[in-house]
Amino acid sequence: MLKSFKILFDKVATPSLHCDATLQRHRLQLATAVLMIEIMHADSGASAQEQQLVAELLQRRFDLDAGELTLLLELAQQAQRDAHDLHSFTSKLHAAFELPEKRRIMEMFWQVAYADGQLGDHEHHLMRKLGDLLHIPHADFIGSKLKASRRDNVLAD
Repeated sequence: MLKSFKILFDKVATPSLHCDATLQRHRLQLATAVLMIEIMHADSGASAQEQQLVAELLQRRFDLDAGELTLLLELAQQAQRDAHDLHSFTSKLHAAFELPEKRRIMEMFWQVAYADGQLGDHEHHLMRKLGDLLHIPHADFIGSKLKASRRDNVLAD
């Protein structure tokens, strides 16, 4: 799996119509991780608490071992720094997932936004943009926000 993550980073900008399922799964993992890192950096920076939450959410959601998680986070941080927009990442998630799965991903995004106990203006704007780009209906957008805002649900499914 580590080798395919490395290959993924080279191929993420040039998707093939005939990619295998593993590469497609890794692209979706990378897109999710990049967007979570973008949310972490939307306010004053990424706190240790936010970084830990992102790692836990990614590890649990994608069932990654420690090496896979470390590599995914490294690739995602590089991709986030190099990204010119969010569309290249959200479009992969929108195309690959139906609404229930996109709703779960949006809940994870909200958990990251609320990790420090506050929702800043930049975070809120970014979350609204992500909801729109993922074509999340407004009721689901608000529902996932309310669920994540309850601090006792931070790692709940």
